[in-house]
Amino acid sequence: MGRQHRITNAESVSFRQSVLKLLEADGPGEERLLASFEKLREEGHAVYSTALFALTHLNFSEAEARRHWKRILAHRSLLRMTLHRDVGLRVAILDYFVNVNRALENPKVIELAIYERTERSALTDGLTGLYNHAFFLGALKREVQRARRLGTRVSLAMFDLDNFKKVNDSRGHLEGDRVLIRTAALVREGLREADVAARYGGEEFAVVLPDTPRTGAFVVAERTRRRVEESFQKRRTALPVTVSGGVSSFPDDAATPEDLILHADRALYRSKAGGKNRITLAEGERREHLRIPVSHRVYVESGLPHRLAARAHNVSESGLLLSAREPVPVGAGVSLEVHPAGASAFDLRGEVVRVAPSPGREAGSYDLGVRVHGDGARALLTLTRPGNA
Repeated sequence: MGRQHRITNAESVSFRQSVLKLLEADGPGEERLLASFEKLREEGHAVYSTALFALTHLNFSEAEARRHWKRILAHRSLLRMTLHRDVGLRVAILDYFVNVNRALENPKVIELAIYERTERSALTDGLTGLYNHAFFLGALKREVQRARRLGTRVSLAMFDLDNFKKVNDSRGHLEGDRVLIRTAALVREGLREADVAARYGGEEFAVVLPDTPRTGAFVVAERTRRRVEESFQKRRTALPVTVSGGVSSFPDDAATPEDLILHADRALYRSKAGGKNRITLAEGERREHLRIPVSHRVYVESGLPHRLAARAHNVSESGLLLSAREPVPVGAGVSLEVHPAGASAFDLRGEVVRVAPSPGREAGSYDLGVRVHGDGARALLTLTRPGNA
C-alpha cells in the first residue's frame, strides 16, 4: 500500500487555491481537471471533498464526495443529451445538488475569483501576505497535537524588528510599511513548504517549524536574522534594520502551544535585553537536571582549525556550560577533553545547543551550552566534589 501524503497547514491552503484555479478551466481544461483530481486523490489528497466544499460549502467525507462526483459526471452527460449542449461542470454540480440530491435549498452564485480572494483575505495579513495571527494559532495547535501523537518535535521562532518606532517616527509610516513588507519576504525566504510564516502582530513575526528540533530551529532563525541585517545594509537605509528573535520547542521547552509562545517570547525579550540583533533559545523553564557548579579546564575540538581552550562552569546529567574566547556554531558536533581537579581527563562528545556572549565574565568571552551524548555527563558529575567545584 502506498504511503499516505500528509497535507500540512500551508499545503492545505495552497491546495485549495489550486483546486479553485482548476475549477475555473473551461472546455478541454475540465478534462485535465478530472485527470488531475484522480492523480491527486491517489496521492492521498482530499481533493473531491475540497472541491465540493469550495463550490457548495457542503461538507462530505472524501469517499462520499467521490461518489457524489461520479453522479455529477453522469448527471452532466444526461443534461448534455437532453439539452444538446454541454452545460459545463459547475452548472452540472449546481443542478445536481438543487434538483437531484436536494442538498442545497437556497444556492447563491458567486464568481470563483471573488471567492478565492475572499478566502485568502481571511487567512493572510493584508500588508505582508504572510498568514495572519488567527491562522498561526490554529497551525501551531495542530502541529503540537501532531507532534504529541507521533512523538516528534515542533519548534517556534518569533522575531521582532529592532527600533521599529524610530523608522516610523523619522521616515514615516509608508517607509515603515515597506520595511515590514521586505522583512516578511525575508522571513518567508528559505522556508520549507511545511513551515508556516505569519505576522504575529505589529512588527512581530512567527514561524512554525514542524519536525524541527530546537537546535535546527535556532539555525533557521539565525539565518533569517542575518538575512534581514545584510539585506537592509545593502539598501543603505538611513536607519539600520535588524531583528531579534526567540526560539522554543515542543516538548523540550513547553508542553502546550500557549507555553511555546510564552517561552519563545521570553527568549525574544532576552535577545532585546542582551543588545538586540540576536537569537536566543528558550532555557531554564523546564530544566530536568540539577546543575552543579564546577571549574574544570576543557579543550574543545570542532570545525575550528585548532583546539579551543575553555572553562566548564557547571555540569548536569545532560551537559555542561562552558566559557571560551571564540564562539562555536549552534548545532556543531564537538569533542571535549575535560580535566576535573584531582581526576583523570574525561573525553566526551556532544552538540552545541546554545551560544551567547558571556554575561558578567571576561569581555570577548562566550557561553557555550553543550548537550553531551550518552551517559558521559552523568559519569563526570559523579566525580564532582565540593573541593573540585
